[in-house]
Amino acid sequence: MTPLKPAVSLAVLAVSLWLLMSRRLRHDLVGVLSALVLVATGVVTPLALLQDLSSTAVIVLASAMILAGVLSESGFLDLVGDRLAMAIGNEYASALVVMLLTALLSGFVSDVALVLMFMPLIYSLASRFRKPASRYLLALSYAAILGGRYTMIGTSSNVVLESLWIQRFGRTLDIFAPTALGLEEALLGALVAALAVPLLVKSSRGAQPKLEELGPRSYLIEAEVPSGSPLVGMTVKELRKKLGVRVRRVRRTGRAIILRGGSSVLGEGMTLLLQVPKDKVPMLLSEKGLRTSLTGKPLYELLVPSGSPLVNNTVYEVNMRLGEVRVVGVSTTRSVRRLSSYSLAPGDALLVEGEEEKVARAASAYGLMPVRGRPLKGLNPRLAVAAVSGLGLAVGASLAGLNMALSFLAGAAVAVALAPAALRRAYTYIEWPTIVFVGTYVAVGQALVLSGLSSYLTLLSSSPFLLFLTSLILANLAGNVASAALLGPLAVSSPHPITSVLAVAMGASSAFLTPFSHPANLIAYSAGGYEPRDFAIAGTVVVILIGLLTALTLH
Repeated sequence: MTPLKPAVSLAVLAVSLWLLMSRRLRHDLVGVLSALVLVATGVVTPLALLQDLSSTAVIVLASAMILAGVLSESGFLDLVGDRLAMAIGNEYASALVVMLLTALLSGFVSDVALVLMFMPLIYSLASRFRKPASRYLLALSYAAILGGRYTMIGTSSNVVLESLWIQRFGRTLDIFAPTALGLEEALLGALVAALAVPLLVKSSRGAQPKLEELGPRSYLIEAEVPSGSPLVGMTVKELRKKLGVRVRRVRRTGRAIILRGGSSVLGEGMTLLLQVPKDKVPMLLSEKGLRTSLTGKPLYELLVPSGSPLVNNTVYEVNMRLGEVRVVGVSTTRSVRRLSSYSLAPGDALLVEGEEEKVARAASAYGLMPVRGRPLKGLNPRLAVAAVSGLGLAVGASLAGLNMALSFLAGAAVAVALAPAALRRAYTYIEWPTIVFVGTYVAVGQALVLSGLSSYLTLLSSSPFLLFLTSLILANLAGNVASAALLGPLAVSSPHPITSVLAVAMGASSAFLTPFSHPANLIAYSAGGYEPRDFAIAGTVVVILIGLLTALTLH
């Protein structure tokens, strides 16, 4: 060991932490540059770096991202969340159910994906109870972060710790090793976040309006009542109560039928012109009692400006011009008798169906303005079955003792093999900057051990609670992966490795204090109109709770 190596390791650690905290460079570039410096100076061998790039952490994380992506795109979680929220009429109870569901799902699904999936539901709750969305968005982010801690694949920091454990002991750590402590912290933390955030955050100022809130609140969509539909015999009032939609017009065999208020009865062959709130579109897509023109492709909202060449074209003519992009709903202040014969006017909004790239090209060609940044999703049963099958195989094989990397790789392969649509998009589900950072920055933590610097940190490794506090601070300053990568080698080398690993896992998964410490926080920060002090205040409450629970368990 040359005297230069400890100095190089310490310098790389200091500079990389400064870059991560200052965010002057993207985190994956910080990881690559740090690893290259360590290899160039001989602190880490090229072979060791290549092994890190193909480690268990990298394979499990990439496979889990594919599984989470397929599950997210299936619309299954959106449907579950929406149905649960609709069944509950109380504001706090609805918010609590969403937060607890988010925390539970986060043990197997990406926390960022969950926040994005449930944000439309949060906007719906806020609109229903006439409260600003800022009452719930911060708690949603916290619930997603909290939930990742109760499995070894729930968050990228836990996956890093799992990989370090395998390198040290030659065997996997049980996927549910942190469940006893992690699930307790996740559920209690989500409960506290759901109840405390509305009290601690200045929600009276309201959230900054998003495009989703400024855009149309509902769309006119045509639906047919097919033969044998369970809706036959149901009144218009009952349909509204069941689906949350209004029936504006009814036709049968081309002739209009006059509605007699809510007592009108639905019959076979009727074509209904429905006014559908946009947050209820996913539920309409999965309703078996109605036949719509929807095919299950992603849905987007486009505004018609005054200069668009589609102005004064009927919906039928527009669909002929757009080709593979189809108009399935219209939002307008004008009267509509039949959707296909309605002529577009400036200010109308279109609900269109199609692949993202084709929708973007159509919008550009015809001067249409996108309203929503992400599509509304209905339930895609094939994708849902593929995702659940793949996830079940991955978890089951891991529990049966198969190598975790192989288990999740097989699960991801099954998921994309069962759904051709997922196969085409498999690589887009992977967050490549995170994968690169995990594969390269682990070398910095290992350099601390190889260079002998870890001997100066024996106080940390001898106290699991000190490891917890240090990992918590690092997670809020530099991110959860950096925290696990730096302290993980100390944890697995400590006198009580399992306790120390759990301590680091809980601390690294506690990035609540700043909006920039976790991508889920950043999404909530942007969408909710928060200030950094809101995260500091609400996050402190959650951190104190997590600290108390961890201290009681570890001692």
